[in-house]
Amino acid sequence: MTDYTLHCGDCVDYMATMADATYSAVFCDPPYGIKFMNRLWDHGVPSTAVWQEVYRVCKPGAILMAFGGTRTWHRLAVNIEDAGWEMFDTIMYVYGSGFPKSHDISKAIDKAAGAEREVIGTKSYAYPDT
Repeated sequence: MTDYTLHCGDCVDYMATMADATYSAVFCDPPYGIKFMNRLWDHGVPSTAVWQEVYRVCKPGAILMAFGGTRTWHRLAVNIEDAGWEMFDTIMYVYGSGFPKSHDISKAIDKAAGAEREVIGTKSYAYPDT
């Protein structure tokens, strides 16, 4: 049986301690750069420098499969390619649901124009004590 070790922390810090040509493949799910819930860690896809370090620790001919967001995968792909990886194929898994974000276009137009909407009524709700 093969032993496995899980390293918790920043992968860039860990890779800095590794020898060249260690891995035969990398499968990862990096930040998508969609500002998910406005979290700082998701304000961009990993930089070219990160993918250069991944390239360094991989053996020649190693494969990389990195998941990306539907709106930002192109930024991820450019950074990976700029780091020295050669692109052969792109696999897309498009799924029609996810974290819903409603957007009222009429409100966005009014906001952009600086228009104030007239309040035509209010409604209050009575919640039971908990």
